[in-house]
Amino acid sequence: MNQIRERHSTVICLQDGKVLMVRKEAPQWSLPGGKIDPGEDHLEAAQRELREETTLPFTNAEFVQHYVFETEEHYLYQMPVPDSVVPHAASEILECQWFWPQEMLKVDVKPTNIALLKNVGLISED
Repeated sequence: MNQIRERHSTVICLQDGKVLMVRKEAPQWSLPGGKIDPGEDHLEAAQRELREETTLPFTNAEFVQHYVFETEEHYLYQMPVPDSVVPHAASEILECQWFWPQEMLKVDVKPTNIALLKNVGLISED
């Protein structure tokens, strides 16, 4: 039986070696991004979700790869954020925080997001 996977656009925001994570009411942190709306392509979804969740402009972002997991698929973008640009939690997001990559193994992060960060080499396997 074929399982329908949720389609997501996800953005890795990098600033001085740190990765931006967002948190809704749940205790789990995740990368900015979300479900792709009907009629929307993954680029439009990435731009919309980043703006909705962090107020950051989608600037100088590069498409990394399309990753398929058991229940989700992610169109992954990576974007540098200048020091002068500060994210602000918006919409359903309660908190935005910068983490050193290895710190994310010590806090509650969505497992698919850890896998994405490992896939792009930001978190090492060991």
